[in-house]
Amino acid sequence: MKQFMKKHDIWLRLLSILLAFVLWLVVRDMENPSKQTTIRDVEVQLIGTKQLLSSSDLSVIEYTRTIDVTVEGPNNEITDSTFRKKVTATIDVSGISDGAGEYALIPQITTGSYNVDSVRTSPATVRVLVDKVTTATVPVRVETTGTAADGSRPGTPEPTTTKEVTISGPAAELQEVAYAYGTIDVTGKSSTFTGECSISLRNDAGEAITGTHVTCQTDTITVRVPVYPVESVPLVVSLTDGETLKEEQVDVFINPPSITLVGDQNTLAGITEINLGTIDLDDVRTGVPVEMEIPLPEGVRLDSSQPSKAEVTISVKEQESVSTRKIQVTKFVPTDTAQEQTPYTVSVLTESVEIELRGSESALEQVDVNSLSIGLTFDSVSLGVGTHKVKGAVAATGLPAGVTLVQGDVEVEIEITGPDGGETTTPPDATDTAQDSGADTDAALPEEGGDGV
Repeated sequence: MKQFMKKHDIWLRLLSILLAFVLWLVVRDMENPSKQTTIRDVEVQLIGTKQLLSSSDLSVIEYTRTIDVTVEGPNNEITDSTFRKKVTATIDVSGISDGAGEYALIPQITTGSYNVDSVRTSPATVRVLVDKVTTATVPVRVETTGTAADGSRPGTPEPTTTKEVTISGPAAELQEVAYAYGTIDVTGKSSTFTGECSISLRNDAGEAITGTHVTCQTDTITVRVPVYPVESVPLVVSLTDGETLKEEQVDVFINPPSITLVGDQNTLAGITEINLGTIDLDDVRTGVPVEMEIPLPEGVRLDSSQPSKAEVTISVKEQESVSTRKIQVTKFVPTDTAQEQTPYTVSVLTESVEIELRGSESALEQVDVNSLSIGLTFDSVSLGVGTHKVKGAVAATGLPAGVTLVQGDVEVEIEITGPDGGETTTPPDATDTAQDSGADTDAALPEEGGDGV
């Protein structure tokens, strides 16, 4: 055996093999040294979310999305072109059992089939926030921006895909959300159009909600925006002739003289004017504006900033012989319908009320002021103690021919007081009141049907 080993140099051959292996190791370490590399922004993947929801009714609200991974290993391994794609980071949340809150979990790193010596992450732990998640629905509000084409006005945007959206997140944060808000541009538009707009969540104050864990099921919605033509239409009134004042004797001033309407083009084409109503020239006071509602035809609306009421002023033409005379009436005839059972005392606080007479100058000069009075009818028991305003009717007797009283209710302030010292005090008779003032009782009574409460 010894001769055989000696003859064939077995020991020398074994030594050669050993030296070759050692040399290979040395060469390998020289040619493929151990190095380290850092892979930035490795995406963190969650696992175990379904188990967490079923076991604890919790969901992941927020977590660290990316981390940096530093790997040390053979140069030819970690510099391979596909190495980066094989590096993954996962977080298992199925083991969370301590309820809602914030957790720091260690990410698990895998490198596929590549051999590495060591792995570390930055940060070392991943922040995970879990809480109970609920859902709610909020309305969608859309407003227009920009300016439509000349002669056109945009209407109210109408969401077509959905009028409300579903949001989800922690219950406490959902309560802050009032609605979803979006805007759509109408610049240069002259007809109805449909478009998409982005939406964001807002609170009751209209402020955008940021920094919460509330999510919305959609970021955009489809909106239909009606665009209407606009038209300027004059305002008019109808006049009814009075005894002393005729339509041809007056000028009519309306403020505003016209309004801008928005609506369907065919509907607007059929509107040439808007009649505010009828004014009786016997009842209107000249020079005093009368406020009247603006009636709108069906299918149209007022343009933005347009008033809903107009003021109509009637004045007598300068060349006409019709004159007016304003008189302060100081005589009041109160009638308490509860006089027999009232425990109250009634006093008239208003000192005088201005009325207007109309006719020729010569006839107006003959008017006896003492022939004018204001009748008041009220129920002191129904009104009760305190200061009240009641309607009065002007009565006139013996007016000269050609003089008319401009009708119209007046307001008079009265005071109702309780019984003195707890005893019931009966108000003085209306007839006695008139006699005490030195006035003619028959002249002071209001005309039939002229009183009012």
